[in-house]
Amino acid sequence: MTEGRYGIVRRTMLRREHLWGLRLADLASLCGVHPDLIIRFVHLGLLDPLEEEAGVPSLFDRSAVGVVHKILRLRRDLGINYVGIGMVLDLMRRIEILESRVQELERVLVGHMAKRP
Repeated sequence: MTEGRYGIVRRTMLRREHLWGLRLADLASLCGVHPDLIIRFVHLGLLDPLEEEAGVPSLFDRSAVGVVHKILRLRRDLGINYVGIGMVLDLMRRIEILESRVQELERVLVGHMAKRP
């Protein structure tokens, strides 16, 4: 993983192996925003493109639609600035990982308890 532009948001560079990505214009259209705003989110480290052409993000994973909607909601509904949004998105990702790990540990514990006499 590499750090984003401001060192707060962690960005993961993905490989070209994704076949079902969204072009910049398609992502912007699906989210109801101008493509320049999507580019700004990339430059702020809030969104990761799958590919870039001449330094401009050109292809995105389909999950980017949900990320853009989260960014817009956090900005519009809560008035959080973009640096704060980066922190919120990172914390949300960490919570998802921790919740997944807790569920995994619960399954192991239940399995272990079932084996006890």
